[in-house]
Amino acid sequence: MEKSHNHTHGCTHCSCHNPVLDVLKEELFSAENMTKINPGSGKAIHEKPQTLMISGGIIRPMIGGSTDTVESVGIADGKVVVTGTKDQVEEYMKENCQGFQKKELTGTQTLLPGLIEPHVHMVPTAMMQGWLDLSPFEGQNLKAVYDLASVGTIINSHIPKIPGAVILGRGLDPSLMPFKEKEGKKELITIDNVILDTINHDVPMMLLSASMHTLYLNTKALEYVFNHNPDIKSEYKTVDKYISETKGQLQEGLQMTPALKTVKLQIIAMSIEINRYLTHLFNTANSRGVTFMYDAGLNKGSEILLSKYFETHPERVRTGGAYLCSSQEDVDQLEHYKEPEHYKPVYYGHIKVVSDGSNQGLTGYQSTPYLCDPANNTGVFNFPQAGIPAHTIPPGYNTLINSVVAVKGWPLMVHANGDQAVTFAINAYQRSLAQYRGPELRNRIEHCSLLTAEQITNMLQMGVSPSFLIGHVGYWGYAFKEVIFGEKAQMLDLCGSTLAAGMRITLHSDNEVSPLGPLRMMEQSITRIMEKNPNDIEVLNTAERLTPEQALIAVTYDAAWQCYADKWVGSLNKGFFADFVILEKDPLSLNTPSLQYMKMRDIPVLETWVGGIPMYINDKVTKPVTEKDMLFSDNS
Repeated sequence: MEKSHNHTHGCTHCSCHNPVLDVLKEELFSAENMTKINPGSGKAIHEKPQTLMISGGIIRPMIGGSTDTVESVGIADGKVVVTGTKDQVEEYMKENCQGFQKKELTGTQTLLPGLIEPHVHMVPTAMMQGWLDLSPFEGQNLKAVYDLASVGTIINSHIPKIPGAVILGRGLDPSLMPFKEKEGKKELITIDNVILDTINHDVPMMLLSASMHTLYLNTKALEYVFNHNPDIKSEYKTVDKYISETKGQLQEGLQMTPALKTVKLQIIAMSIEINRYLTHLFNTANSRGVTFMYDAGLNKGSEILLSKYFETHPERVRTGGAYLCSSQEDVDQLEHYKEPEHYKPVYYGHIKVVSDGSNQGLTGYQSTPYLCDPANNTGVFNFPQAGIPAHTIPPGYNTLINSVVAVKGWPLMVHANGDQAVTFAINAYQRSLAQYRGPELRNRIEHCSLLTAEQITNMLQMGVSPSFLIGHVGYWGYAFKEVIFGEKAQMLDLCGSTLAAGMRITLHSDNEVSPLGPLRMMEQSITRIMEKNPNDIEVLNTAERLTPEQALIAVTYDAAWQCYADKWVGSLNKGFFADFVILEKDPLSLNTPSLQYMKMRDIPVLETWVGGIPMYINDKVTKPVTEKDMLFSDNS
């Protein structure tokens, strides 16, 4: 799929390190561009929270992480004021909340705390919405047909509608295309300029891979880059040499940056629409029951952009995140940590460090080579040091993590996909926490894809919790088992083992690596069905399946805890925000056979409320459309 790797620090890409933002962050977040994005000083229209007593149906407030039901809940001034029996709640509301309205759920309608996405990338996802979507997803499902021909059809049908000199595409994922046979062995499909020329050889195309590790170019685009970037012309001398040496597979920042710079005006023009794209993103989140999103890679520019957005738009979701540090210099500039006491949009809860790439992009850092081409590829570690053996933890990595945790006192979330990256992260945590003196920190390992029993024990002893990109099992599990890892795929996302050991875990989408949708993530953790298997229903490691109750806790109560948001959300405790979702069916009461849970992602979200205000009203709800509904519709 790719040529041999020659990596330098900071060049690995996943959703955490968006190469487009890395290349253009100075222009994108310039004062001039910010003014274009957020013209004027208009203030958001803040609807008055409703005062309600909600009863009927099934109500699970998740107080203390319990999935037990109550008969009723009362909300006022944007917060929960009481839960209990219908009589208790009504008595309280009559005494304390004059003029309250009653809302009655019917049948299987189910009220839950708002669902949480504990690891997403809001600004990069929104910023890329102007690019042509070439991903394998249709909503939350894999497309029935996803191959080069179907991708080509999308590209060619959109060419007349796409402004600019170059077609810009995103989400291209060879790991979810049909496998090819090579010497009796299954391999991932190879995409190069010759292959892309069969799609279109007249119009320049730059297509970013889903892992954001590779930028694929057809021959026309390679010629465009050569003619529009003097540095490339100087380095390669002839366009033929540039084409023959790269084959349209531009790897890492070193090769991708010169190409992206030639289209920066197109990208900046798209960025002017960022507020509209953010609104679409948050509306999508609401339509899937999400009321809280935690960004796993904020920087100063994205923090400012999001803060300005919430000044001029309704707060459809609550937001926090981790500040991305990619160098010792970044860490040295940190203030000492103070745990957030009061909620504010885009608060900081963690520091984020990215140690490797993605397993499906073949850049997660492994102890042994991937089974597929290229040969002898063990992926990428972001903190190499000259003279250090391949599987010896670099001192610079230890120093950086020690500075974050032991010196500055910050909770840390380390992106680690490959088993060797997970080992390095655990070892670095052990050294840092041995020197740390302070309050207990909610340290995390993100994705934490490949684990052993010993590593689970070590994490438990240190109080380090995992957040699993569960789509690795549901969407990519078949490719991992058949082509990328073989039997090693059994180590993937050990949800059941970590819970059995006594850890608290969460599930995440890493959006836009996989689609938003906590109900879908619950389903994939409960069934562990590999959805890409074309012939049969096959489960990846049955012993690691969660119960529906465990899965619900992971996307509500424990997700809030992991994100330092458990004083405000994650349950409908008295005094917490009135952030909740109403579903058509109870996800804990589906029919017993596991196949029924394959329908969990399709449970209709009827309403999503944030702070006692309805942010999403499903068309299925039969009631008159009010001015308020218009305000919060998808078209706002």
